Amino acid sequence: MAKIHESTIFEYAQTKGTFSITWVAEDGRKIFVPEATVTSFHSSGKTLNIKCIASGQIRKVVRLSIIELNGMEVIK
Repeated sequence: MAKIHESTIFEYAQTKGTFSITWVAEDGRKIFVPEATVTSFHSSGKTLNIKCIASGQIRKVVRLSIIELNGMEVIK
C-alpha cells in the first residue's frame, strides 16, 4: 500500500479535488467517505473541513485521526 505523510494531506487533497478518506472517530469507529472535497483547513493545522459529495454534509476531521486517503496509508 502506498503511503502519504499526514503533513501533506491538505496540499494533496487540494491538488486532487475529490478523494476518498477514512478516519477514526472519537468513539473508535472508522468513518469512510468514498468521495469528498476539502472546504477549509484551520490555521492551527489540526483540523480540516470536508464536504461529503453524496450527502452534501460538511464534516470536521482532526488531521491526526486520518488513517487513509485515496487508498494510501497516512503515516505520522
